[in-house]
Amino acid sequence: MSYPHIPFKWDHEGGDAYFRLYENGVLIVDDIAEPHFDLVMQDKAYGDYDYHVTAVRADFDIESEPSNTHTVNFTQPATPTNLRVERGVDGSEG
Repeated sequence: MSYPHIPFKWDHEGGDAYFRLYENGVLIVDDIAEPHFDLVMQDKAYGDYDYHVTAVRADFDIESEPSNTHTVNFTQPATPTNLRVERGVDGSEG
């Protein structure tokens, strides 16, 4: 089974840093090496999720202020309607 994912990307100027990704204010991924990350949405409930990242200086474990927040709306697909049979098994209209 394939799960949806969110391909995050951000800009960062600076030296030796790694990144932390937060979901609704809670740290969910630590020690991201590059300024991009694909988050797999496995076992997520439908709804809105707010994300931000911070940079961390590895040598002193000093964390930056949070980036801007990006909201992702993870919605359930619309329910199909009007199910019918166009032709009967024997070819008759139905």
